[in-house]
Amino acid sequence: MRNTRQPDTIALLADLKGKYKLAMVSNVSSRRSLDDRFLPGELDELFEVVVASGDLGFEKPSPHIYTQTAEKLQVLPEECLFIDDIKPFCDAAEAVGMQSFHFTTPVESTAALRTLLLDNTSIDNISEKH
Repeated sequence: MRNTRQPDTIALLADLKGKYKLAMVSNVSSRRSLDDRFLPGELDELFEVVVASGDLGFEKPSPHIYTQTAEKLQVLPEECLFIDDIKPFCDAAEAVGMQSFHFTTPVESTAALRTLLLDNTSIDNISEKH
């Protein structure tokens, strides 16, 4: 399921683009391996910053990958919502000051994020809810 294309999740990212600064952080060997998982040009269309751990030299859950991604986005960690399907990676993001959302299933998590981020719901204390 992790490498299965999720059209609803891609649609959510497209809807978030322009309203939020978006970054992808992945524990892969290089940006090229991420490009192979998306349609041509799609990563650059969806995300302002794409971080492949192999290119950066740190991988999740190292605090450096979170803080350096925030720096690349030109935001503070406290201004970030980190979303991941691996709970310890969410916990590590919280340790550097980010909020987190544990993405558990595509249908439920995408719907919850759409409500939280696009339906004018406050995102305060998201980490307590997910």
